[in-house]
Amino acid sequence: MALRELLINALTSTTPDNPRRLATLQEVLKAVDNRPGATDVDVLAIFSRIILEREQKAATFSAAGQSEMAKTERGEIDALRGLLRSAVPGLEAAAKKAKPVPAPEPAKAAAGGPLFSTTQMIIAGGAVGFLAIAAILYFFVFNSGSGSQTTTASGQSTAIQVYNDDRTIGSPDAPIKMLEYAAPSCPHCAHFDETIFRDLKTKYIDTGKVFYIFRTFLLNPSDGAAEAIARCLPADKYFWFLDLLFRNQKTWDPEYGITDVRGGLIQVARIAGMSTEKVDQCIADKNEQDRINQVAQDGETRYNIQATPTFVIDGELVQAEDATWPALQARFDSLLSKHK
Repeated sequence: MALRELLINALTSTTPDNPRRLATLQEVLKAVDNRPGATDVDVLAIFSRIILEREQKAATFSAAGQSEMAKTERGEIDALRGLLRSAVPGLEAAAKKAKPVPAPEPAKAAAGGPLFSTTQMIIAGGAVGFLAIAAILYFFVFNSGSGSQTTTASGQSTAIQVYNDDRTIGSPDAPIKMLEYAAPSCPHCAHFDETIFRDLKTKYIDTGKVFYIFRTFLLNPSDGAAEAIARCLPADKYFWFLDLLFRNQKTWDPEYGITDVRGGLIQVARIAGMSTEKVDQCIADKNEQDRINQVAQDGETRYNIQATPTFVIDGELVQAEDATWPALQARFDSLLSKHK
């Protein structure tokens, strides 16, 4: 098991004057050792779970204005991703030699039993072995890791580029452009959607003052699956379905302890008239998953997005803690006065 050996080497080479890193590596090793006979795919899944948990902690710290805590948490996340990146050549070589095992026919829901694990959610019925390893590496090493331990503060100026495949609301000719990076599984994003967005839409978007652009920024594989389903619907149903996902997070979001994420997403999709087969087809669409990952990568590269929700308003980066309704109104009104 190459990954465990790599983990032990990293642990033994970490000096005592870095207790936080030691604690991080020990956390992963303990989780690995609690699974006797674990393969590299199992260890990858453990890495991905711990990275997800730490991403959520970092996002919570960021939303609470605790930027130093968020920065420290992301430093540990980057260290884990760096460890995985160093293991990529050996894992890919071993995985390609493994004989793929055809996926079973879709099973009917067993009482209380999960049908779709975190890894299976993305590969959606592909072969076990190489595809499992490739999927985890794709989402947790290549896509999300920027290698940076810094958090961009509110107020940084950066231009907004609108793409043809963006989902938008309002007039492109509006004097203000507002770009939101959010994740369907993010509770803070759901809170913004439920408590602020309606007023924002009524007062500024529908009146031609703000052109609103939404992009999904992946926090975990379930976000990729949810976005893929949303993109299978007609464009004019996208935001309706996104709102449906936010308001029903407790039925599908792994952050709420949901283990059968696929089953939960199917329940939500049925409200939109989608069949189980259609949902699986949407999730398994590699072109769409490539697009989703590219959007997230562009968010990191262009705007240094680290947490959700994060906004870019007329070229200025605005973190969640600075996006209260009074603060947004003041910002919009100030910008509008300059456009007169």
